[in-house]
Amino acid sequence: METNDIISLLNDILFVLAGIVVSIVALRRKNTGEIVSLPSFTISELLLTIIGLVIAAIGPNMLVVALTPGLLEMPFLATNVLLPSVILWVAITIIAKVTKRDRLYNRLIVGVWIGAAATGFLDAIRLTGFHLGYMPGNMPRMFGVLILDTMATGPTPLSDLLGSVYHYWVGACFGLTLTLIGGKVRWWWGLIWGLIIEIGMMTTPPMVVAMDTGYFGLKFGPGLLVVSLLAHIALGIVMGLLAEKYVLHKGNIFHLAKSLMK
Repeated sequence: METNDIISLLNDILFVLAGIVVSIVALRRKNTGEIVSLPSFTISELLLTIIGLVIAAIGPNMLVVALTPGLLEMPFLATNVLLPSVILWVAITIIAKVTKRDRLYNRLIVGVWIGAAATGFLDAIRLTGFHLGYMPGNMPRMFGVLILDTMATGPTPLSDLLGSVYHYWVGACFGLTLTLIGGKVRWWWGLIWGLIIEIGMMTTPPMVVAMDTGYFGLKFGPGLLVVSLLAHIALGIVMGLLAEKYVLHKGNIFHLAKSLMK
């Protein structure tokens, strides 16, 4: 193996271990309980929640846009869309904390860390499948060269790091979507969400066009679909278990929005 490949493998292992360790430690902790007295839902909290959902949509869908011919490219999107969206998440999280919107603050924080942590389980399966030849490529490596626009020269340790950071931020966005929409869900909400993510992944340009696998990986072979499906099932279940434990208030966004009409 070349030096860059060894560094890339170590990078992958460290991210996976970090996600798995955080998830296991969090799941083994004593139950955090639930806040019984629910704060009233307000228009301002609804608006901030919607902003949070827009932020959560940007991370994953930015890649779809970048890999769709004729649309904006990844370096522009990373600088002018992704980075501002992360800053905006920090801003609304601070606003929620300062204004004592405890329910929103909890969901903004928990969503991001549980999504990122659960990605470690997804990657453990994905990387195993990749090294066994069931995956067409190491997607975070591709993300990195797309962000730095170095596809011609190939990956470097820096591009691998940036690709992994982006990959785990996408996982964080999936967790954020789950908590902002569902709130304190049962674990199987996460499983359903993981399956929806799987369908999206296997039918959009990053896999279908960029990796040239066809819909649901049919051009590449059944191993791709099996590995990807198992990876997203693991992601969803871990996210669901963590959300069930660490989101403190019941009430999904639709129930909360309905309460405004009373």
